[in-house]
Amino acid sequence: MFSIRLLAKDCISCGICMDVCVRRAIAMRTTWSRSPEGKVFTYRFLDSQDLEELAPVQMMTFPYLAHPELCDGCEICVEECPVDSLKLEEHQTSVLRTY
Repeated sequence: MFSIRLLAKDCISCGICMDVCVRRAIAMRTTWSRSPEGKVFTYRFLDSQDLEELAPVQMMTFPYLAHPELCDGCEICVEECPVDSLKLEEHQTSVLRTY
């Protein structure tokens, strides 16, 4: 079983780790109690001829291992992190033997 150790002060919330996870084990948190921005993010392209905003998307904060049972420890997320804010840790599972 694996877990993600996040160095939150270095994380830029880019979501690359979530995008490159082949097993889809990583997700991004969408709520943070101290978020000044709010819950949704809207934007428009500056070079756009029409002045329409794109559809709002949910604001993302930090990655987390949403499905640890799917993580196989490949470390692609760690390798692709542009700011080296992720570490993958393996946990030994103990097996109970009953006789």
